[in-house]
Amino acid sequence: MKSGKQVAMLVALVSLGAGACSVVQPPAEPNADELATRVSGTLTAIPPAILLPTAIETSAPSPSEAPATTDAPPPPTETPAASATPLPSLTPTASQTPIATRTLPADDPRATLGNPTWRDDFVSGANWPLGEDSFTRAQVEDGELVLTGLTTTDGWRLTWPVVKDFYLEMTLETGTCAGSDHYGLMARVPDLHEANRGYLFGVSCDGRYSLRAWDGEAMTNLVRATASASIKTGSAQENRVGLLVTGNQLILYVNGVRLTELEDSRFSEEGSFGVFVGARQTSNFAIHVDEIAYWENP
Repeated sequence: MKSGKQVAMLVALVSLGAGACSVVQPPAEPNADELATRVSGTLTAIPPAILLPTAIETSAPSPSEAPATTDAPPPPTETPAASATPLPSLTPTASQTPIATRTLPADDPRATLGNPTWRDDFVSGANWPLGEDSFTRAQVEDGELVLTGLTTTDGWRLTWPVVKDFYLEMTLETGTCAGSDHYGLMARVPDLHEANRGYLFGVSCDGRYSLRAWDGEAMTNLVRATASASIKTGSAQENRVGLLVTGNQLILYVNGVRLTELEDSRFSEEGSFGVFVGARQTSNFAIHVDEIAYWENP
C-alpha cells in the first residue's frame, strides 16, 4: 500500500469502541484546556462498544450464529475497556491534496467530484481513537489505519466530521481473510454519544456486498449479501468502498462501479461516519485503510 505521507492531519473528537462536526470550514479553535475538558467529558459519556449481529449471509444462520435481520444481538458478557484515545491537535484543517491520476470507471464519483471536502491518509492517528477494547484494535502504522476484529461481532471506530449529504469512500487492503469476513463504512450515525444507529455498507472477503440498518435493537437487511465481480476477493486485495447519500437515496459503489441504489428514510439527518470490521471466519482479521475521504453535497 504506502508508507509515510506529508499531509497535515485533522482533529479527532471521539470514538466508539466498536467510535465525531464538520463542514468545509474548520470548527472554531478552542484553547488546550477547553479541548481537553470536552474530550474527557465526551469519552466518559460514550459507551465504549456496541454489539452488532455478525452475519451478512443470505442463508439461514446456524444455531451458533446471530440472525442478520430482526433479532437484537445478545448483551456483551463483559464490559469492555474504553479505547486509549490521545488528545487531538488544536487546529483541524481539511486536506485538499489532489487525487492521484488514475483510470476511473465512467460512473465513478471520483471522476467528477474533484478534491474531497475532507480526507485522511493517516500520516498520524489524530482523527481516530486508537487502542484496543474487547471488540477491535485500532492503530496507525506506515500511513494506514489498521482495524482488527477481535471477535466475530462487528466493531467500529468513528471519526469527528458530521455530514448529511455526501459521497464517502475508503481505500483499503484486506489482511488474511476468508468467506464472510467483512468490513465497510458506517454512516449517518445520528448521535455520536450513543452511536447505536446508522447504515452499514459492507463487503465480504468472498466478494459480496450488503447494506444494513441498525436501530440499536434490531438489524434490517436493506440489501442482502449479493455477489459482485467488481469486488476483489481474498487476502491482500485492495478495494475502494463508496457510499453516496443524498436525502433518502443511497447508492453503493465498489472500485468506482455503481452496484445498486435504493431509498430509505430511517436515518435522514446528518450524522457521523466511520469504519467497521467483522472477523467472521478468520481470527484477528484486519483491514488496512489507506485513505478515507468525503465530498459534501455531491
